[in-house]
Amino acid sequence: MKTDLLTLLLQYLKGVKKIVILGIGSELMQDDAAGVIVTQALLKKYGDSNSKFKIVCGYNAPENFSSIIADFHPDHIIIIDAADLKQLPGTIHNVPVKAINDYTLGTHKISLIIMIRYLKEVINCDFTVLAVQYKSIEFNAKMTKEVKSGVKKVISLLSEILDKNYVIAET
Repeated sequence: MKTDLLTLLLQYLKGVKKIVILGIGSELMQDDAAGVIVTQALLKKYGDSNSKFKIVCGYNAPENFSSIIADFHPDHIIIIDAADLKQLPGTIHNVPVKAINDYTLGTHKISLIIMIRYLKEVINCDFTVLAVQYKSIEFNAKMTKEVKSGVKKVISLLSEILDKNYVIAET
C-alpha cells in the first residue's frame, strides 16, 4: 500500500517546487486527530518550513491558516485528515477533491471544501487529500491502534518524500 501511495504521490509532485503539508483534525475526538498527529510528528522532525515545504497543523479550523498557506505560494498542498471511507480502520486512501462531498471528512467537511476552493482561486495549486479511515471519533478518548498504525504509515510516506527531496522540480 505504501509503495502504491508513494508512486501516486510522486506522480502528483512531479515538477513541483513547493508543497504544503496540512494536517486537519481534533485532538479531542479520538481518531479524528489523525491529520494533527501526522503534522505534529513532521513538525518535530523537520520544523515548520524551509524553502521547499511548509508543514501546517490546521486542527479543526484549517481555514484559519489559509493566508499562511497562500503566502507560501505552494504548487501543491497535501491534506491529511480522518474520514469515513467505508473501509477497514487505519486504511489510507487518496481522495479526489471532487469526491470530498461523498465522504465524511473528520468534523469539518464544509470548511475544508470552502478552503480548497479559496486556495485554488488565490494561488491556483493542486491538492492531494490523504484520508485515514477512522474507527471511532468518540469525544476525549485515545486514538485506536488501527488508526495509529495508519498514521505511522502516512508519517513514513511523507518523511520519505521530504527526506529524498522528491519535490524539487527539475531545473
